[in-house]
Amino acid sequence: MVDKKPIISIILPMYNVENYIAICLNSIVQNDLKNVEVIIVNDGSTDNSRTIAERYQAKYSQIRIFDKENAGVSSARNYGLMKSKGDWVWFIDSDDAINQGSLKYIKEEISDRNNKFDILVFKYLKFKRNSDVSKINDIKIPNEAKAISKFQAMKSLLDNNIASFPWNKIFKKSLFDKIKFPEDRIYTEDLSIMYKLYDKASNIYFQSAPFYFYRIRNNSLTHNLSTKKIKDAALSHYEMYSFFKENYPTLAIKLERNTMINVISLFHRLNKEQILLYPDLIEFLTQNIKITNYDIRYKIECLSFKKCYPIFVIIGRIGKISRKIRNYVKEEK
Repeated sequence: MVDKKPIISIILPMYNVENYIAICLNSIVQNDLKNVEVIIVNDGSTDNSRTIAERYQAKYSQIRIFDKENAGVSSARNYGLMKSKGDWVWFIDSDDAINQGSLKYIKEEISDRNNKFDILVFKYLKFKRNSDVSKINDIKIPNEAKAISKFQAMKSLLDNNIASFPWNKIFKKSLFDKIKFPEDRIYTEDLSIMYKLYDKASNIYFQSAPFYFYRIRNNSLTHNLSTKKIKDAALSHYEMYSFFKENYPTLAIKLERNTMINVISLFHRLNKEQILLYPDLIEFLTQNIKITNYDIRYKIECLSFKKCYPIFVIIGRIGKISRKIRNYVKEEK
């Protein structure tokens, strides 16, 4: 039975993952679920995902399923936060998996450190097939997590081995009192809030063990970038860049290139009138960055946008044709 006050609330958004949800839930229930609740937020699934999840709910009292209309992962995570009872939260994606022993270790860390840390960060491993999980699920977990500085934590957001993903971190729930996942973004929603959570946290610890297994899917959001997703990425990167520029200028320099690429990608997909709706991004591209730091391609991109917009448009059209050719070649293979 779940205690009235669980220590950890696992928040698991679920949308049309009938081929993956069992692997995810198996990896969770194989862990020590004492003082743990598992909140599955069914985000309007139209396949058999809920039916599969119901089988686990019937067997494990720690699992609760909530249904809502489809509104995206941010909305589902925020809904899960509202329903959660634990002092700590772990966001897990329903097509991924977690390491055996991870929950036991995390609870021990919380107890041994007397709730002194606000965020526990850990590494992750990638996998493609369901069978791969059993091959990597016996990794030995080290005994000690180390405290890291606020600067080190912010710097880790730029490290692909850590990044801004919410699922390779355990959060004190109180951090979300005034911070929520942006429900108007379907992409890079985690990038837009993670630095805010780090900034709010008093103590952050890092564990070098991979507690989390991330599934690589060719049809995932990451692999299919619409104009909406590119806009979300440009805005999230720019907001984080602006925060770093004011508070961690050396990190802002490291983030500048990715921000520039995302802004250029967005502007290539908009007409001039639409671009004018983003004055902050225009100022960033034309005044804030030092184009001398970049290779000839991006020098030309930035200069043409600033001084000869028709050339910028032509470059964008060439890029669009190039993407179509690359996608065609991939499909043929």
